Amino acid sequence: MQNRQQAARILAWAGVVPFAALALISTFESPAWLIDLLLGYALLILAFMCGSLWTGALARTEDSTAPLFASNALVLAALPALLMPLAWASAWMAALFALHGLAEWRWVHHGQPGWYRRLRVALSVAVVSLLVLAALIGFAGA
Repeated sequence: MQNRQQAARILAWAGVVPFAALALISTFESPAWLIDLLLGYALLILAFMCGSLWTGALARTEDSTAPLFASNALVLAALPALLMPLAWASAWMAALFALHGLAEWRWVHHGQPGWYRRLRVALSVAVVSLLVLAALIGFAGA
């Protein structure tokens, strides 16, 4: 069990590195392909995390179907970020990750072990903070 927790923590925090890279590249002129790659990564991670809403909804059959619809809506709402300038895309993705965090807290957290709940909150705060930082740097440079 401990190895699984350690692996989850390592993989989760490693997944935050590209968000830090996004904040870093917002400080200077970057190639479009790199921006597209990092924004695409953010969208993929959001889609991956939206799976937690499905898992929570399917595990708790007495609850509403709202988490299923929310997960799909969040991913669809993220698609326009791929067409936005970096600052706007970062701000938009920050808002969507924050909404996902709230939805996850509302519908899923109660069924998760404590260590994982704490990890998810810390990761959400880190990702949203890095995306907001990228947006602020981008807006300041514009």
